[in-house]
Amino acid sequence: MIVQNNHSVRSQRELNAVKAMIRLYCKTLHRGAIICPECESLIEYVEERVSGCRLGEDKPSCSHCIGHCYQSAKRLQMIHILRWTFPRYLWRHPIRALQFKLDNLHSAQMSAGKAEIFTKTG
Repeated sequence: MIVQNNHSVRSQRELNAVKAMIRLYCKTLHRGAIICPECESLIEYVEERVSGCRLGEDKPSCSHCIGHCYQSAKRLQMIHILRWTFPRYLWRHPIRALQFKLDNLHSAQMSAGKAEIFTKTG
């Protein structure tokens, strides 16, 4: 696996899974052999936001992040796409889907621990 950003392998794995889910969504619902320009621009937007994340190595998964860097409309669009696509992605790529889910659970535990530390010190 080639890491395209300065973040961890987990973060890169999450990015690859999200890009694959967007492609699956587009090919299924937009019924094209290639990705439509709207979905291609969404993939570029996600790559830009993940690579420019200010949390760096401490970055949790985007769904458990304290300070979202996505615009509200894009975040709602991504939630819709991921909810629609995940069961289908699980069927087509079970190992990658389980890694994605485990990374999200691990990230949720890390962010809950950091929030707990923050409330104790604050």
